[in-house]
Amino acid sequence: MSKEEKVSVRVLGAMIGYATEQLSIIDEDFKGKLKGINEVLQWKIGDDIAYYTEIKDQTIKANDGIASNPTITFEVPNVSDALALFTQRGDQDITQIISAGKLKINGDAAKVQQLGFILETVGEYMQGMGGD
Repeated sequence: MSKEEKVSVRVLGAMIGYATEQLSIIDEDFKGKLKGINEVLQWKIGDDIAYYTEIKDQTIKANDGIASNPTITFEVPNVSDALALFTQRGDQDITQIISAGKLKINGDAAKVQQLGFILETVGEYMQGMGGD
């Protein structure tokens, strides 16, 4: 792991957290999909990167650090793997990444699938940032 990868993962995590917060404020369709969802999603990356997202009352609040009671935890032991996952580098899909031990998910698998729209929506907006 290089310091550049570590900084990149921290920046991407903060950016994704901020983007989800803004989506829950600005995008009414996105906000509507949050109705009835009360979850705390936590990411632990490497030995010292952690942040979590609280979803409650159709809002999202992103935080640095470790949540006291997460409902779902995503663990990526290797910072390089986290960077590849966040930037969608490589040719593996999420199932292959999990099977290879690069991502561990603690929590209800059905809930994880239900919440997949969050990162999908962030990804859709980010594609538009490139001028496409």
